[in-house]
Parts: sequence; C-alpha cells; structure tokens
Amino acid sequence: MADKLITDIGGEAAGDVPRDDYNMLFWEKQMIATFNLLQTKQHVVTDEYRRIVEEMPADYYKNSTFYGRRLEGIVALVIEKAIIDREALEERTKAILEAGTRDHV
Repeated sequence: MADKLITDIGGEAAGDVPRDDYNMLFWEKQMIATFNLLQTKQHVVTDEYRRIVEEMPADYYKNSTFYGRRLEGIVALVIEKAIIDREALEERTKAILEAGTRDHV
C-alpha cells in the first residue's frame, strides 16, 4: 500500500471543531464562484482537483488555509490544462502587486 496522503486524516485526533462564524472575504467568494463555473462548464472535475490537492507538499498543505489550498489547486489545474498560461498569470499578478490595486483584503 502507498504511503498515507497528507489529506488522509481519518482516525487521527483533530481537536475541537471551530464553531465561530466566518465571514468569507471577497476573494474567497470569487474563487469559489470561479471553481463552480469551471466545474459547470466541465473544464475541471472534482477528482482532478482532489489529485492536485493531494500532490501538494505536506508542509504547504499543513501551513495553508482551506481557501489557500483551494486557490492553489485551482491555479495548478487551469495551468495544467492550458486554460491559462503560467507566464501570463505571473505577469498579471506582478502588475497588480506593483500597481497596488489589490484592494480586496
């Protein structure tokens, strides 16, 4: 049998489940909507997304947030499937950060 995946936490002590209300940030809502659209248009499927997340380095997975992992998974999938170009994404991200137009905190 293969080594245990980082996402396989069944039977492990996980501590208390947080019961606090969480107000999603704008980018989190937008990212979920984008993922849902990609699935609706059949550009990505859940099994592909699961594979991408399970391939994440253990340290990244453990230290990331739910939405951070989800975003990284979506980005990896759309690059892998050539829906977007990695270089174009990097250029656009750099331009946004340099211009200081990232205002959805």
